Amino acid sequence: MDPRLLSLTPDEAFHILEKDRARLKMRLQELQQLKREVRDSTKGKVPVLVPEVPLVFRGHTQKGREVAKSFVSNLRVCCPLPGGSALVTFDDPKVAQQVLQQKEHKIDMEECRLRVQVQPLELPMVTTIQVSSQRTGQSVLVSGIPAGLKLSEEELLDKLEIFFGKAKNGGGDVETRELLQGSVMLGFAKEEVAQNLCQIGQFRVPLGGQQVSLKVFPYLSGEIQKTEVRFQPVPRSVLVLNIPDVLDGPELHDILEIHFQKPTRGGGEVEALTVVPPGQRGLAVFTSESG
Repeated sequence: MDPRLLSLTPDEAFHILEKDRARLKMRLQELQQLKREVRDSTKGKVPVLVPEVPLVFRGHTQKGREVAKSFVSNLRVCCPLPGGSALVTFDDPKVAQQVLQQKEHKIDMEECRLRVQVQPLELPMVTTIQVSSQRTGQSVLVSGIPAGLKLSEEELLDKLEIFFGKAKNGGGDVETRELLQGSVMLGFAKEEVAQNLCQIGQFRVPLGGQQVSLKVFPYLSGEIQKTEVRFQPVPRSVLVLNIPDVLDGPELHDILEIHFQKPTRGGGEVEALTVVPPGQRGLAVFTSESG
């Protein structure tokens, strides 16, 4: 028993117990509110771990005078190349390491000698993406659209709008539509229409002269909240810098390839080589080795 209650009358003791109960009830409400806030702050935030993918340069470049510093896309990583440079990719990563041991390479030509610098190449790689997502009540995602349909984008959207706009198919008035990768987003005037279509789930829709099985899901809109980027070395590639403007592109390409294939220079078999002349800029495109 609480020692405060021993010297009090029953009414006074009851009053103290009531105050304690009210204080405990208020504390419980505070804890429940804190729990809800913590739950809501993490709701919809999905940390996505991006697996490491070995990258390789296969000779694909884009040339121009103005190029973004670097960017990461779904299927490739692009790296800017300055004027007066070359990107060399070897069959064997050990050869690239041997070439990098000598920071300056002297390339003998008939009338002169080129002095160029080599350095390792590192690419920005997204390692973690945190996405905040929420369900859009009046929209649905229609998936399962085959790639071989002989329909233009507008024709496909029109046919889906007509089909899902009919009440007999469980649909209603379509307000918005958008073609996504392999799917379509449809927004309806009424939320109950979207809910009804999601409950049905699967439909047979006439598209391009055939009956196509399509699935309907709730549409989630997402926003990237946070990304983490680190620089990953490209083990089989080296960047050659400070190439002077003394030869035409094809001739310079051949001279560099011959030089970096010589075992006496630490070189070996070259898989790809591209040259960006002085005054120009290039963009090297790296893809996964399996791609």
